[in-house]
Amino acid sequence: MERLLDHIAALSLTTRLIYSIVGIVLIRSAFRLLEHTLTPHFGYGDQRYHARKMVTATAYIVIFAFIIILFADRLKHVGFAVGVIGAGVVVALQDVIASLGGFIAIGFSNLYRVGDRIQVNETRGDVIDVSVMRTTVLETGNWVSGDLYSGRIVRVPNSVVLKGLIFNYSQGFKFVWDEITIRLTSVSDHEQARQMLLRVAKETVSDYLTEAQDSWKRIVENYRIQNRPLEPTVTLDASGGSLDFSLSYLVDYTKRTTVKDQLFTKIVDEIVSSQGRLEWASSSTTVVAKSGPPDLLAPADLPSANSAIAR
Repeated sequence: MERLLDHIAALSLTTRLIYSIVGIVLIRSAFRLLEHTLTPHFGYGDQRYHARKMVTATAYIVIFAFIIILFADRLKHVGFAVGVIGAGVVVALQDVIASLGGFIAIGFSNLYRVGDRIQVNETRGDVIDVSVMRTTVLETGNWVSGDLYSGRIVRVPNSVVLKGLIFNYSQGFKFVWDEITIRLTSVSDHEQARQMLLRVAKETVSDYLTEAQDSWKRIVENYRIQNRPLEPTVTLDASGGSLDFSLSYLVDYTKRTTVKDQLFTKIVDEIVSSQGRLEWASSSTTVVAKSGPPDLLAPADLPSANSAIAR
C-alpha cells in the first residue's frame, strides 16, 4: 500500500487528472454493468429497487475513495484554500445543499418513502424514486378525473420538504373521507332518499370498513384525536328549493374514483326504480330572441339552447 501511495505521489497533477477521469468512467461503467446483471435476481418491487439503490450508492463511495487516494498528498496543503472555496460554494449552491438537507429529513423523519401517495404543494401522485437531490412522482389528477394517473413524471426538489406542506395519504391511516352530492326535487320522499343513500354506501364500502376501523383505532391510541364513527353519513340541505343530500363515506385513497363510480351507478338505478318517489332536480333556461335582423342583435340576445343539469 505504501509503495502504491509513493508511486501516486510521484505523478504529476496532469497525469492524476487524467487518471481520475479514466478511473471514474471505469468505476461507473463497472457498477452500471453490475446493476444490470445483479438487480434482476431480486425480482420486482421494493427488493429490486433497494438493490439498485445500494449498487448506485456503493459506486459513489468507491469513486469518492478513489479521488481521495489519488490526491491525498496534495489535500494536506490546501486546507485553507478549501475553506475559502467551500464558503463560496455554500453560498452558490445553497439550493443544492437545501435539497441534500431535505433528503436527510425525508430519511430520518420518515416523511414518505417509495410507493407512498403524497401531495407536495400542487403536485399529487405516487413516489417512484427518492434520490439525493429530487423526489420523482408519478402524477395523478390534473387534466384527468379523480386519482387516475396523468402519465407525467414530476421531479420535485427535496428542498421543498423543509419549507412546504407535505400530505401523505399512505402513512398510518390510509383511508380518506370523500363526499358526493345528490340533488332531488322538493317533492321527493326525503326519508326514502336518506335510507337509500345509506344502504347503497354501506353496501359499497363494507369490504374494507373493518380494516379502516382497526387502523383508526391505532391512530386514536397514538394521537390526541376524537374516536369518531366511520360509518357513512347523510346530511340534507333544502335551502335552495331542492333537496341536496350530501353523502360522506370512508374510502381507500387508491379507490376513490372507482368507489364514486359504483355509488353513482347504484344511486341512478335506485332512483329510476323508485316509481316516481325520487326525482332528479333539474333546471332549464330558455332565452327568447328579439325580433329583427340577426346582425342587429347583441351577442347577449342571441338564442341559446335549453340546458338541463341533473346531479
